[in-house]
Amino acid sequence: LRSSHRFFRSTHAVRKFASRTDSFDVVVVGGGHAGCEAAAAAARTGARVALVTQRIDTIGELSCNPSMGGIGKGHLVKEIDALGGLQGGGIADEAGIHYRLLNRRKGPAVRGPRAQMDRTQYKSAMQHAFLESEEYTKLHDLTLVEASVEDVMLEETVLPTQSITKDLTESTEGVTASTVKAMEAAMKHGQHRARIRGVVVMTPEKERREISCGAVVITTGTFLRGVLMLGKDRYSGGRHLRDSEEVEPPSIGLAKTLEKFEFPLGRLKTGTPARVDGKTIDWDACIIQPSENPVSSFSHLLQFRNEQPINVRRNTMINCYQSRTNAETHKLVMEYEHTLPTYDGMGGDGNGPRYCPSIYKKVQRFPERTGHNCFLEPEGLDTDIVYPNGMSGPYPPDIQLKILRSMTGLSEVEIVRPGYDVEYDFVNPQTALTHTLETKPIAGLYLAGQICGTTGYEEAAAQGIVAGANAGRIAGAAARGEETPLPFVIGRDEGYIGVLIDDLVTKGTNEPYRMFTSRAEYRMSLRADNADLRLTRKGFEFGLVHDQERLQALETREYMIDDRIAKLKHFSLKVQDWADRGSRELMGGAQIGKHGSQKKTADEVVSMPHVTLKDVENVMIAVQSEQQSDEETELDGPSPSSIYDTVEAAIKYQFYEKRQQRDMASWRRAQGLRIPPDITYVRSEFPALRSEELEKLSRVQPTTFAEASQISGLNPHTLVYLYNYVERRSKERDRSRRRENQNLVNNRKQATESG
Repeated sequence: LRSSHRFFRSTHAVRKFASRTDSFDVVVVGGGHAGCEAAAAAARTGARVALVTQRIDTIGELSCNPSMGGIGKGHLVKEIDALGGLQGGGIADEAGIHYRLLNRRKGPAVRGPRAQMDRTQYKSAMQHAFLESEEYTKLHDLTLVEASVEDVMLEETVLPTQSITKDLTESTEGVTASTVKAMEAAMKHGQHRARIRGVVVMTPEKERREISCGAVVITTGTFLRGVLMLGKDRYSGGRHLRDSEEVEPPSIGLAKTLEKFEFPLGRLKTGTPARVDGKTIDWDACIIQPSENPVSSFSHLLQFRNEQPINVRRNTMINCYQSRTNAETHKLVMEYEHTLPTYDGMGGDGNGPRYCPSIYKKVQRFPERTGHNCFLEPEGLDTDIVYPNGMSGPYPPDIQLKILRSMTGLSEVEIVRPGYDVEYDFVNPQTALTHTLETKPIAGLYLAGQICGTTGYEEAAAQGIVAGANAGRIAGAAARGEETPLPFVIGRDEGYIGVLIDDLVTKGTNEPYRMFTSRAEYRMSLRADNADLRLTRKGFEFGLVHDQERLQALETREYMIDDRIAKLKHFSLKVQDWADRGSRELMGGAQIGKHGSQKKTADEVVSMPHVTLKDVENVMIAVQSEQQSDEETELDGPSPSSIYDTVEAAIKYQFYEKRQQRDMASWRRAQGLRIPPDITYVRSEFPALRSEELEKLSRVQPTTFAEASQISGLNPHTLVYLYNYVERRSKERDRSRRRENQNLVNNRKQATESG
């Protein structure tokens, strides 16, 4: 296989092939976000890994939106970082040029860190990790191969599932119930029809070569039989190269192999908007969206060190801006509806992401709205190209220009590259995958990323780290002659990565899946601030985390958090004293007289609405300066930023988390209950449900809660809400019947007495 010194700068990152066959433990197909994390994770487990990609210079490319994180997605990035992954703080914080913490005014469980990336810096940092960093050029065995994977090589025979020789009950001490359940499901999925033995690749010189391996991770993104669309034009490809009309070719052979083994294939689409010239935007007419400073970084290590990301320290942050569509925009969008592509999926309409729709879908679905926001996001520090977030739509280029020029600040805008759509094959994971992301028909074959029906860099990377870890652990152990290790599985109560994968393999998806905090029933405890506490030690135990500084930071944080909470629990004052030293209103206002002589501990005060940890610590420090404190309550100062958010959230949520556990226990007991057939799923009856949920419940009409739990897109809180509704309605009907029966008895009694 070809090695180019332009890309390979270390002898460990590349090797020349002396024959037409070479051997690895794991081959990862694709150098996108899922592929990068899969290759890195497999290498960290000790496996010999080859990352095969059509072009090494596109590794780590941000193909669409140059941003990372958000609501739900930011939690995934923090969890990837906690597991030693690349996309987390290591890469994203090197390239971040604009940061915001979304949902800041809401509770800490739903706050989502988000950052705008410099596309060039992000790609450079990712490639540097593979080509120049000590971790992947010296400590781990990872080779980059520039070639196109044409097909997989299989040993086609019926094979029993690879046995796990360890006793699961003895090997999972301290592991949560949801994790054990997922591990058991991954280990008991029956027989494979074939086993991976390698891949066939085509080199840039058009030579066919074979690479033998024990496991393959396919992360083809939008390339699996991909078709690009611009207006009525259709042409094969996975995506356009950046700043070029050149197209990267699709993957056809792999799709045919998946068809042969009866994988449940479907078609999904996604789109990217036009890129525009920032020099032609009237920035003064738009609403400025400045970055926060200081920022909430993705890296747990940066937060622990109390350091800001590099572009914050260099003062090279940018502003984003907001424009908005209007009646003229909407008129053009609908007037040129006939110029849009005809897709393969959904009868020609295409099956795109519900929560990142094209401008056409927005206007079509919400005709009552007078406008939709468009965020103008610069793509980097050294470019004038701007990404108009929210304006995807594969109209012909001249129509795209008309639509954009109808908006505030864009009347003279020029398009650098028109937007386009891509439609591609995906595998419905519900019947095809286990919780390790290994396929059920083919042993040693793993899938991750958009091929599994998800959308977004973060979801792809999260799957990549799980697929790569399992492929590396199992194939690496087999190559070394060791017993098969336990699968690496994250439970729903351990992380959003666990929620993502469990949703995919138990419910499947019929539309591009996007992560939201509402999908997690344990979201009170799955916060962005505690991802390291939840997952870093697990990453170490499964061979994903090797960084001693990361482990020391975890242990230090655990000690500091426990120590601070213990001191808050031991310190107490009378309610009146808290009010006098702090704020009367925060302590109950007019109600204080009733409870003024009672004592409250500091953690009880922090748990009250609107009271901050800072408020309480200020009082404690003031009292401490006036009188002798004992060791159990003495503070050496306010909580440092490395633990502040976690301490405050842990205290404020302690009672809610207990209720959360009770609710989920009640729900699990209720799975066999029947749902009355006369329920009407309308907004007036279910005001808290999303339109998507009402639509799916109305269409499916589940008869039991177990059946309802299998509907893709219904989150656990919705099911608990529905359960409470049914219980409440049942009790109301019982009370009504009792009243009717009592009235009947009274009427009969009166009739008897009068007779």
